[in-house]
This record gives sequence, C-alpha cells and structure tokens, in this order.
Amino acid sequence: MILSHLTLLAVTHRSAPLDVRERLAFDDAALGALVADLQPVAEEVVPLVTCNRTEIYLLGRSAEAAARALPLIAARAGLAEDTLAAHTRCLTGADAARYLFRVAAGLESLVVGEPQILGQVRTAAEWARGAGAIGPILSRLFTYAVVAGKRARSETAISRGAGSVSHAAVELARSILGDLDGRRALVVGVGEMGQLVARNLVAHGARDVAVCNRSPERAALVAREIGGRVVPWEDLDEALREADIAVTATGAREPVLTRDRLEPVAAQRNGRPLLLIDIAVPRDVDPIAATLPGVYLRDIDALHDIREENLREREEVIPQVEAIIEEEVAAFTAWCHGREAVPVIRGLRERVEAVQQQEVERALRRLGHLSERDREVVRALAHGLVNKIVHEPVTRLREADPETRDDYAQALTHLFDLDVRS
Repeated sequence: MILSHLTLLAVTHRSAPLDVRERLAFDDAALGALVADLQPVAEEVVPLVTCNRTEIYLLGRSAEAAARALPLIAARAGLAEDTLAAHTRCLTGADAARYLFRVAAGLESLVVGEPQILGQVRTAAEWARGAGAIGPILSRLFTYAVVAGKRARSETAISRGAGSVSHAAVELARSILGDLDGRRALVVGVGEMGQLVARNLVAHGARDVAVCNRSPERAALVAREIGGRVVPWEDLDEALREADIAVTATGAREPVLTRDRLEPVAAQRNGRPLLLIDIAVPRDVDPIAATLPGVYLRDIDALHDIREENLREREEVIPQVEAIIEEEVAAFTAWCHGREAVPVIRGLRERVEAVQQQEVERALRRLGHLSERDREVVRALAHGLVNKIVHEPVTRLREADPETRDDYAQALTHLFDLDVRS
C-alpha cells in the first residue's frame, strides 16, 4: 500500500541540539549525493532543509525504508548512527503526511505561523523535481501540503502579525539591550534571512545599520533599500569594532567569526560590550568566542523564549488550523487509496475488453453479410454492455473503505485471473 511506504525522518529544533542540526544542514551538492545514496532504498525522495530542520520524505521500496535510510543519512552527515537515531523523529503513512502539512501551515516552526516555510516547502518539491527524485506520490503529497499551508493562512489568523526567525532575533536583541534607538547594528550575510534582519533592525530604530556580504552587489541593494551602508568584506573587523549588535546569517559551511578573529576586535572596543546573534545553521560564530571579555553570544536556539511567547499569542487559532490539516490529510489519504485500486481496475478492463474484442470479431466473421455500419453498431453494443457490467464493481472498488477495498481487489484479481501491474 502507498501509505505504508510513506516515511519521514525528521531532525528539528525540537528534537536535536544545534551541533547535531548543523551537521545535517546539507547544501544542494550534498543533498544531491544523499539522494543518490537513497535510491536503492526509496522510489521517491524529497529533502526539506531549513535553518531549523532537516527532513527527508521517502516513498520507500519496502516497509523497512527508514531503518535502511538512517545509516546512509548518518554517513553523509558524518554522525554516528546511534547519535542520529536518538535525535530523529520517524513517522509513516498518514502521520508523515500530517506532519508535513503542519510544517507547511507554520505549526512546527520556531516562530509559529511564520510565512517563509510555505515557500521553502514548495521549493523543496521543485528541487526534488529538478533532481529527478520526486514522483507522482510525493509530488501529490507536497501539492496537498502547499494547499494546507495556503488555507491555514487565508482561513485563519495563524500568520496575522507573525514574525520570523529574523524578527525573533531582533526581539531577542531588544530583550537584552532594551530600546534599539541609537544603536549601531551590523548584519553579516544578506540572503533572505539577513535581508529580513536588516529591515527589522531599521524598523525598531537601530541607527547606522551596516550590511556586509561576500557579494558587494547584493549588499548594495539591501543597503539602498533600508537606507543603510555597505561594509566591504575585507573591512568586517573594523565594522565589528564599531557595532553594538551584529547579527550573522551567512551560508558559510565553517565559522566566519572565530575566537582568534574576534579577540583583537574585543580588545580594541575599550570595554564596550558586543552582542553577537548567530542565526545561521551551520553556525557563523565559533561558540568559544563567547569566552572573550565583553562578547555576548546568542545562537538560534536562544530564540526559544520568543517562540513560547509567539505560541501563546496564537493558541486560540491553532485548533482551526489543525482542522484544516485533517481535511487535507483525509483528501490525500483518499487519493492514495483510490490510486491503489488503479492497477486492479486497469487489469479488469484489459481482461474484459480482450474478451469482448475476441467474441465480437468471432461473431462478425459469422455475420459476413453485415454492412460496415451494422458492424459498428454490433461493436458499440458489445462495448456498451461491457462498460455497464464493469461499472458497478469498479465504482464499489473505488469508493470502498481501505480494508474492504483490499478484499474487493484481491477477489477481483483472483476471480478474473488479472495481470495486476502497479
């Protein structure tokens, strides 16, 4: 059955510490290699990787897909298998579909209701399609997930006023520093997350917001939008000496700000504290930098308290979102069950149509005096009779509940000696 082979392996901010999650923050090249590793295990694969999650959705070749996939993922991440297993949530069937729909609706996000995740779910399916890793089942699953996410946002207030990780980072800075009015801020890395941070800093009154990026062209665009200034990559240390707060959100695979780099920066600040908020996964700031005098480091997991406050604000609409999710899970489940009946229906039609054609042609040979028009009438009559006879069992098979459908399918397969191909 389709649903019994649907599997999810999820490592998220709820199940794993940051040092485990960052080992699983695969880039596109590593994801391509992982998908190749998983081909003997799964017919279809869609990886969903964000700053807070690495989730692998599989249509397994057998019911043991999860057990076979886990060591492959661990090897690709450079983790011990038992370490990965301890932090991995495994779901199958409708539970796996339900979880994805919750992700798309924003219920599993660090900041509940945040808008970016819906686009990330859509992008994950598009990436898998480009990699040739997705097929009809997971394609339909992700289509239903996007529908669930859109409905949650249009039919409820789950995203009304919701923030994002970048917004939460600025809220964290305000909780530590107080009012940001007059503060000098630096944003390192201006991808989607960094751009949102820069906008939020300006909106909350930060003075002299500077942006630093390896690509100066992108930095210039962001600086122009927010009325800030560009710091060339080679001048990053000088900018750190001047800033009150620096938020890092690069896509680097190794720390950009090491202790050795930050030590002279801290020494030249004349006792002024520097707040570093690292929202990148993998981390941009070496954790040991927190031992430097005057350096206060927070990583993405420090946003937990902001998440709890956000969750309380949305508690009353969560049941509405969950009701939408259940409707979409039911629709996807029904689609899966209907698809499972297709091989039997196709086999039944092929069998009766073969018999019909054989018997009609035999009769027509004995009725050689008939005109071509009369022959077409005989063929149409036979075709109509067969369709009417087959219609009722096919309808009952399609509309039956899963347990009854299996019994019907097995009975039809046996009674008509069908050649059933998936």
